[in-house]
Amino acid sequence: MTEKHPDEIMLLSFVEQDLGEDARRDVGEHLVACRTCADQVRRLEAGRDVLQAAPLLELPERRREEIIAALPERRDPWRMFRPARRILVIAAPVAAAAALAGVFVLAGSPFPEGGGDDESAAERADAGGQGAAAEDMSTGAAQAQTPQTLDKAPPNATFVRFAQGPPAAVVRALGEDGIEAEVDPDGNVVADARPVDVEAALADRPEGDVPVYVR
Repeated sequence: MTEKHPDEIMLLSFVEQDLGEDARRDVGEHLVACRTCADQVRRLEAGRDVLQAAPLLELPERRREEIIAALPERRDPWRMFRPARRILVIAAPVAAAAALAGVFVLAGSPFPEGGGDDESAAERADAGGQGAAAEDMSTGAAQAQTPQTLDKAPPNATFVRFAQGPPAAVVRALGEDGIEAEVDPDGNVVADARPVDVEAALADRPEGDVPVYVR
């Protein structure tokens, strides 16, 4: 060790006591004979002591949320199946309504003798069936978007829409329009506002996987 200086990494390992017994003995013998390396070790020890004595720094809460919001969104392996699930939820009541309307048309439309009466009765039955089917489709679609169809809906809350996350970014977007909101333990965004106000505040935000509710 006397003919070759140890590099800085080895000196730092010596200071941190990360060297093996033989290597530490060799570096120690070199430091006795080499003033340059001994001074370098003293500087490394001083720097270590300063770092250990320095207080831990914590980011402000707002800055921490901004950093988290700027991180790339974690891909949800089940996300590609969610639209299909919502389509099935909506399609089921629509299909049932269509079948019921068909039964109503077949069973409730009399066919008396006389061409004119037959045609007007069929037209009335067809119009009534279409109106019932359209009403049932609207009701089924509305029910499909209620909180009961979501996995973990907050109590006493009304579902508004899905928004692109992360949840902290949705809360910040609502806050920019003066709407108070928070993220519950299940990752839902819950706002203290009217649904129409939340819709307006998130009008420019694409649809995503963050459920937004109002209380």
